[in-house]
Parts: sequence; C-alpha cells; structure tokens
Amino acid sequence: MILPNNGKVVVFDDKQKDIESLLKALSKEKIPFLYYQDETGSDLPADPVENVRLVFLDLELVVNNPTSHNIISTIAGRFRRVLTTNNVYVLLYWSTKEDKYRVDLENAFDNGLNEYKPIKIISLNKAHALADNDPIEYITKALRTEMRGFSSLIGFMLWESSVNDAAGRITNELTSFIMRKEVDKGMYGLLYRLSKEQAGAVAVADQDNNQKLNLAFELINNSLVETTERLFAERLPKVEIGDIKEGGRELQEGEKVILNTRLHILSSEHLQHFYSGNLYILENNGLAREIVLRNCEKSSHELLDTDTTKLICLDITPSCDYAQRKYYTRVIYGVKLKKEFKKNISRGDHGYKEHPIFEIDGESILIFDFRTVRSFTREEFSYRFSEKPRYRLRKSILLDIQAQLSNHINRPGIVNID
Repeated sequence: MILPNNGKVVVFDDKQKDIESLLKALSKEKIPFLYYQDETGSDLPADPVENVRLVFLDLELVVNNPTSHNIISTIAGRFRRVLTTNNVYVLLYWSTKEDKYRVDLENAFDNGLNEYKPIKIISLNKAHALADNDPIEYITKALRTEMRGFSSLIGFMLWESSVNDAAGRITNELTSFIMRKEVDKGMYGLLYRLSKEQAGAVAVADQDNNQKLNLAFELINNSLVETTERLFAERLPKVEIGDIKEGGRELQEGEKVILNTRLHILSSEHLQHFYSGNLYILENNGLAREIVLRNCEKSSHELLDTDTTKLICLDITPSCDYAQRKYYTRVIYGVKLKKEFKKNISRGDHGYKEHPIFEIDGESILIFDFRTVRSFTREEFSYRFSEKPRYRLRKSILLDIQAQLSNHINRPGIVNID
C-alpha cells in the first residue's frame, strides 16, 4: 500500500484499546503516524503539523457530556491545533458513532471549519474491525480497498515518500564510512570537504559555519533529484493509478496564474543577495522606457504611465561563480507589465520569448531584454540594490532564460560579401 512514510498520518482516538489494532496495521505497513489521545488536548503539538495527508478520526472524542455540540467543538479544536489551513488530506472515519455525528461534522466543514475540510471522506468501520478474528488484516485490506478508490492523491504521496526516502538514502550513503567512535568529528569533516568542493579551497576559508553548511547541501541537493526520480520510477509499477486524462472543470484564468507562479516563482521575506534567480523590482527610469520601446508595439508612455509597470533586474550569475566567491554579479534588466499588455509584445530576437502570467504585485508579465546584460562587483551591486529581493525565479525558468541568452550572445555570424 502506498501511504505517506514521512510521518504525516494523524490518528485521533481517546481510547487506546480501541485504536491498538489500527496502529498495529499502520506499523505493519511501515507507515509512521502521529497519535493524539488525551481528551484535554495536552498531547497536541505547539504548532500545526505540515502536510498531513491522512487523518484517522474517532468521532466520539468526549466522554463527559458527549453532545453533538461538544463533539464537533472538540474535533474542531483538534484540527485547528494539528492541521494547517487548506491542507490537502483524506479523512478516514474510525468510529462506532459515525451515523450519529457525521452529518453535523460535515456541516461544520461547510461553515466555520471550512479551512480544514478534507478533499475526500471515507470510512473504516471500527466495530467490524474490532469484532474480526484478525482485526489487523481486516484494517489493512480495508485501507487498501478504500485508498484504491482515490488513486490520484496516491501519485503525490508516492512522490512525497520518494523524496523522503531519497534524502535518507543519501544521508546513509554519505556517512556510512564514518567511524562510530568519532562520528561528530567525522561528519563535520565531511561537511567541510563538501563545502570546499563546492566553493573551492581558497574561497571556503572566508565562509562562516552557516555558509559552509549551505554550500555542502547545495552539492548534496544535486543528488537528491536524481535519487528521487530513481526511487519514484522503481515504485511506480507497484501502484494502481487510475486513468490520467483530461477531467474536471477547466482551470480558470486566475488559477492558471497561481499554478504558473507556484511552478516558477519563489516568494519570501527571507531571501538574500548574491543568489542566482533573484528578481529585483525597481522604480521606472530611462532604461525601463528604452526596454518598452524596444520590445513593445505601443508607445512607451502608454505602457509606463501606471503604478504596475516597473523596471526589473534578474540575477543570472552562474551558481558556481557565487560558490567559488568570484566577486562580481551578472544581471539582466527588463520590465514588469500588467498582463493586459501581453498582446503588445513584439516578437524580436533580443528578448526572452516566454511570457507566462505571474502573481507579482498583481497579475503581471515579465520582459527581459538581452541587450541589457551588466556586470557589477559585489560592492557596486550592494550599493545599487540595497533592498533584499522578495522574489526568486526557480531553476527551470532561470536556466531557460540563461540558455536563450547564451544563444543570443554566442551566435558566430558569417561574412556576407554582396
């Protein structure tokens, strides 16, 4: 059975004897879980658990005065403490009181508890399981049957588990030869060697411990994608996946923007300077006007006369240059325009040719002009770009921009004698 193996299965039941067979079934399937039992909630985490995928719920979590109001109120409190809002998960009823309280709970999911609504609700009959001669086998078979009916999420859970296992496998492979008697010293030595390999022997001496750790794992992360892909491919034939085809309603335009943004843009208040892909939003100036004139069909005045049009600057420095402490930064300039101006972009050979719509201070398109490549020393860059970036282009789109820029710069040309 493909269920999350990264500890993101949550079980709520106040009666340990009733839950014992379910916990054993999960253990038999090698599925880690988080079990919350205490009626007062004293065992709940201080912060919500990220990315829970399955929740097993005993509906009767209140012993004293178990009215419908008290039951739903207690469940709501548990969900708010344990789950993050708008999390994608499947709820499995594990209860003898399902018929009594289910309607009230599902009404709550459509009202005050809607931020914690599951994407699917399925049932495991606790009474039948406890009465079975082999309750563990009963539960295991029931889980397999129920989850088979919702196989689309299994694809994502298989990928999540593969990422988790890939990280663990890489840790084991890299550290397996370290002597147990000096494991701490050996691991620090390994991290130092990896950071030196990434930055170079000279540059690594200038790094603090956090920077060395970051360098080491930049190198390790290169192996993570490959290992994840291999594990995912190995496990895929063992999973029953439904027919992947066009289905459901059409995506709305706003939803396409959200999807493109999540695929290609990282937004954070904690981004740092000197990182490939950093995107800086600047005030308009003469360069912005020049870029618009070169790349858009309508007048620069019409496109620039709005608060949503901004000069932008993208850090296109190769990552290895930063890792090896080469003291300059390469950038390319462009403009951020309202999405409505996408039809005004001229199709020349001097700019990046893809223009997806992103959510960047409003729905926007980005134009990059290959004729605006600049290089700055670290000091010049720090002076010009004093504010830290709030956005970073992810690797796939950054590499595509760098590849198109490289083709633009490196065309050999010919001698043409008329």
